[in-house]
Amino acid sequence: MAVVRLFASAREAAGLSVDRIDGQTLAEVLDEARRRYGERFAAVLTHSRVWVNGQPADVREPLKDADVVAVLPPVSGGSDTGTVAVAVAEAEARKPLEEPLPFTKVESDKSASGWFRPPDIEGALARLTRPAPVAEPELNGKRAAAAVPREPLTVVPDTDKPHVRLGLAWTLVTVAAIAGGQTTLAIWLSVVAALAAVQVTRVWMERRERPVSYVAVAGAAAMPLAAIGGLDALNTVIVLVLVATIVARVSTVTKAPSRDVALTLMIILPIGLATAAPVLLRHVGVAAPLALFAFAAAYDVGNYLVGTGAANEWEGPVAGIASIVCVTLFVAVLIPSFGSAGPFLLGLVSAFFAPLGPLAASIVLGDRDAKAPALRRIDSLLLLAPVWAWLAAVLLR
Repeated sequence: MAVVRLFASAREAAGLSVDRIDGQTLAEVLDEARRRYGERFAAVLTHSRVWVNGQPADVREPLKDADVVAVLPPVSGGSDTGTVAVAVAEAEARKPLEEPLPFTKVESDKSASGWFRPPDIEGALARLTRPAPVAEPELNGKRAAAAVPREPLTVVPDTDKPHVRLGLAWTLVTVAAIAGGQTTLAIWLSVVAALAAVQVTRVWMERRERPVSYVAVAGAAAMPLAAIGGLDALNTVIVLVLVATIVARVSTVTKAPSRDVALTLMIILPIGLATAAPVLLRHVGVAAPLALFAFAAAYDVGNYLVGTGAANEWEGPVAGIASIVCVTLFVAVLIPSFGSAGPFLLGLVSAFFAPLGPLAASIVLGDRDAKAPALRRIDSLLLLAPVWAWLAAVLLR
């Protein structure tokens, strides 16, 4: 079923005549609209622009449930599309954010083509800040674990998978990779980065976005491998990834190439840096990357064990930070090379950045409820790993 917005003139745009019409394609929806509204609408339609979800569309385009179809008639005096689009955006802003806003402001006919279409910030915020659904009580007499309404961007661990066993497996394989040497660690984290990039790219493409998928996956996987050669090699790969993304999008023109490039880099850089940082640390020995993963794992364990059954969304992160305090004491005793104050400084950095990692992952996904298990496995490292690695390298000089 499509939501159709119809305007007989620009003055009526603010009023928003809205109807819901069933149809598999845009052509079917428009045919049904002609049948409902008669010859006057059919005459207006012959001179109108038709957009789907804020973008010009072909009549053969298939539609999904809740797609928004807008019929925009010509308007005299200046940029017709800009006038109507702004009216729609303002009217939509007064409504509850039940769906991503279908239109953004258009300044001219050139921008109406989508070449410089700005990111759908309102839609992303709507997905990130929507309240979590509340679970219904079970009918078999058992008490249901009702979901607690969450604050914007809050990420609460779920229990729909064997997270404890998966976490143990992740820890064992990662520790073995660290012990195996820098190359072994780089290969393992490259696989993890590639999986995370594939999952994030799929999430965005399901929303009809156009990140350069093969560059996103290859770039994220290449960064931990490049870290074997040190910081200079990693910086070189980052520059090459930027150039490859721009060239790939310029060679295949889309409606919003600048947006596609930004989205591709938003996928590559957080994942790539989070997985490259431990490999860089492996240059200085085995203790530093082990300590980094110990801090991240301590936060994840505390957050998961307490957060899954907590009445408040802040209880899990607080428990994770408390776990970091325990690890800090062990690091201070077992790794004297960090100095007397170094472990406490590293623990403070971990306590600040580890809780922000899941929120950063939600921003990378554009939706806190989107499924990307590989990204969620390393989300506490997204911000922590690069900062922690830089600070540890300074302390170990």
